[in-house]
Order: sequence, then C-alpha cells, then structure tokens
Amino acid sequence: MTTSFNFKIAALGLISAAVLSACGGGSDSDSVAVVAPLPDKAVSISFAALNGTTPVKCGTPLTGVGSTAVAADIKDLRFYIANLALLNDKGVAVPVKLDSNSWQLTQGSETVSLIDLEDASGACADTTHTAATNAVITGTVPGGTYVGLKASMGVPETLNHSAITGGAAPLDVAAMAWSWQSGRKFAKIELNPVGGIVKTVAATATTPASTSIISTFNFHPGSTGCTAQVDAAGVALKDAAGNALYSCSNPNVMDFTLASFDAGTQKVALDLGQLFRNSDLTKENGGAAGCMSGATDPECPMLFAELKIDFGSGSSGLPVNGGAGQTIFKAALK
Repeated sequence: MTTSFNFKIAALGLISAAVLSACGGGSDSDSVAVVAPLPDKAVSISFAALNGTTPVKCGTPLTGVGSTAVAADIKDLRFYIANLALLNDKGVAVPVKLDSNSWQLTQGSETVSLIDLEDASGACADTTHTAATNAVITGTVPGGTYVGLKASMGVPETLNHSAITGGAAPLDVAAMAWSWQSGRKFAKIELNPVGGIVKTVAATATTPASTSIISTFNFHPGSTGCTAQVDAAGVALKDAAGNALYSCSNPNVMDFTLASFDAGTQKVALDLGQLFRNSDLTKENGGAAGCMSGATDPECPMLFAELKIDFGSGSSGLPVNGGAGQTIFKAALK
C-alpha cells in the first residue's frame, strides 16, 4: 500500500510540473528560450581602381586626368588597407577577422592588408614591381546582417615602424618602405602624364631659375613628423621585437566609410579621377616630384583634401570628421 501511494504521489508531481511548464509556471529560467548563435560567415571584399567609371590597369592609358584633363600611364598602384570592418544593420562596425596569408596580417587588435593592382606590365614594368597582384581581402565575421563597410587607408602606428627586411608580410615589401620617415608609404600611386611634367625651380641668391621635364607624378601619403622615442638617458626605446619606437606628429591615415555596401555584388573602388581632379599633373612647382606628404609641398594640399585629412603646417594629420565626405573610395558593381 505504501509503495503504491508513493508512486501515485510521484506521478502527480510529474503531472503538476508538466502543467506548470505548459502554462508558463515555474522559475524564470524555465521560460527562457535558448537561441544558438549564428555561425561565422566568410567574407571576401574585392578592390579595384577606376577613372570615373573606366577600369584602371597598367598598360592602358588613363584619359582626362587632373585639372588639365591630361592622358597618363599608370606606373604604380598599391595601397594598404587597415582595420577593415563591416557595418551591421544596427550601425555597429564589426571587425573582419582576417584569413592568414601573405597579403594580410593581424597583430593584436590591428589588421593590415596590401592591395596591389600593378602587374609589372606597360609603364609598371621595372625592377621594383612584380606580376603578382592582390585585389581582395578575405576573412570572417559573426553571423548577422551587414549593410556597409568601414576601413582606413594606411598602416596602424603600432605596425608602421616595424622591420621591413625580414619583417612580417605584407609589411616586408621594400617598394613600400619610406626610409626618410622610418615607416611605410600608405599608398604608392604613380602616374606618367603624356608629354611629361614641367618642373620649375625658383631662383636663389646663387642660382638662376630653371625648368626641366620629369616623367612621373608620385603620390605617397604616409606619416610625417616622426622621431625616435628615447628614455630619460637618451637611449632609443624598442618594442618586444627589437624595432625602434617612433612618434609621428602627423599620422596621415585616411578613414573612410561606405554606408551602403554589399560584398556579394559590389567591390570597393579607388577613383583616381576623383583623387587627382584638382591636381595639375603637367607641372611640378617645388618639393618632391608630385606629393610625398611634405607639409609645404605645393602639390599636396589638393590631394589631402580628397583624403579628408587635416594637412599642412601646424595641422594634426588626423581625419576630418572621421573621413566623412570623402569620395575617392566608393562602392561599384563587380
């Protein structure tokens, strides 16, 4: 009799628990649905160069470039992209976890990739160029809905002054080294205008004014005002890898955002027509040939205005309004 009674009590308890569960009774934890996280998704972000809407490549002359609408040949076309992120449908920038390969690098929280659009053909054929190209950044992001893209053109300060010879790829490319500032060229965009460039050198107290013809207009943005860090005793400071530490007054890293971007159907295009629209590529009026980020170089202000970077003597070298308003990077159909 006792055994039968206990069995009936136990059965009644199970039935009661089932009823409570079905009716939403019991503890709070019993009523919380567990949602499995979405799996990570692979992403592949393609890059290209355009002149307006016309594809750009070595060996094919550009037309109507610059303020004088000159024709020009591509001599070099490479740039670093840092800290690539996708914008989700809540407006949050979600970093892309990069795949491991020789074109892209992750160190700590920083990422950098080299986009190389020169193929050593045409005017791009010289000893510093190779036929190898890279026009894509690959990686993963958490599952979700993504509507835009955010990134920088440049190299993060923590990586910019690391070793080049024997360094980690893609920061080991000697052609992207910038020895006079102990860092990297963030971009190496070089054009040979048809007919050449008239270089004017102003007269000095001991030399007359002169003119000559040069071949290449260089655009090499990079950090400036860089000095080696030292301790109180004047000894150079180094990082864990033995690289000298530097501080740069003007980082000159360009930030850009594409509020609407679909990696499946679109690519990120660098519009050279837009970049050089206010530059006279037929004249060199002082400083380095073209613009190599010198604060007083007369060819630089109009280019840095397109990058939306505070530029010039006494400037910060920081993005203006986070790069809002830039138009040289845009979404284009694949």
